[in-house]
Amino acid sequence: MTDSRKDEATALVHWTYSHDEWKNFTRWKKRKKGFFHYLFYLLGSASTTPGITISTSSVSVDNTSETFQGDDRRLQRVIIRDVGDMNIMEIYYKRMDMESSGRNEIHILVPKGRLKEAIGVEEQLNKMRD
Repeated sequence: MTDSRKDEATALVHWTYSHDEWKNFTRWKKRKKGFFHYLFYLLGSASTTPGITISTSSVSVDNTSETFQGDDRRLQRVIIRDVGDMNIMEIYYKRMDMESSGRNEIHILVPKGRLKEAIGVEEQLNKMRD
């Protein structure tokens, strides 16, 4: 996450997680990044379970925020994927100030029992795309 400014956009949802949910998600994210990230995760200390807020322009994890829609960023799409025993919301956006054509991604764990709510957030964000 890159930006620590407070998000002034409309909050769509705030999610909290059980310790086991967050631990499984963190393990999945580290494995997705590659063997060495996963190895360092296994050797590291236990992670805390943050609260996540998704707004119309950013995702906040506790006091850290990553913007996906704004002056220099454009939301491209939002999808929810089933990755075994978890559902992951993926927010894809493009930074307009970068010369590369690559996309940026934000991965968010959908808490157990909150899939219907997540689908509503996915639909609302996809309607806002430019």
